[in-house]
Amino acid sequence: MNNVTQNKNYLSPTGFKVTINSTEFANLEYFCTQCVLPSISLSPVNLPFRGSQNRVAGDRIEYPPFTMKFMVSENMENYIELFNWIKENSVTEQFKKADVVLSILSSSNNVIKQIRYIDAFPTQMGELEFHTQNTDVEYLTLDASFEYNYFEFL
Repeated sequence: MNNVTQNKNYLSPTGFKVTINSTEFANLEYFCTQCVLPSISLSPVNLPFRGSQNRVAGDRIEYPPFTMKFMVSENMENYIELFNWIKENSVTEQFKKADVVLSILSSSNNVIKQIRYIDAFPTQMGELEFHTQNTDVEYLTLDASFEYNYFEFL
């Protein structure tokens, strides 16, 4: 049985799209410029037996936060969307969660894989640094971190 892939093309780091509930977070989606598919880890369980330390696979997968970076729009709509989401979650009993979908695109911009982060919610917003000493035009970007229950391939 031959399990070698038939597609010999490499995955491009620029071919992706992030989708969050577009009715509430359309600006976060549109201005996303970078995201990280997090690592996962499965800690081993130690089983001592007759003077030796044996290890077996654990039963809990750990998922680090999903992080994304987006360009901040001139009127700061996307910054305010994320700010309000975090703020509302801090004062309500029914906090807002949303599935986040990372779509991986082919060289022809067709979706080839999708990864869904289940019940995601923002936990951190980075800082925005304003300064007048920059002679090159660099637009402001914001880092954001999301916790979630798990992710799955669709």
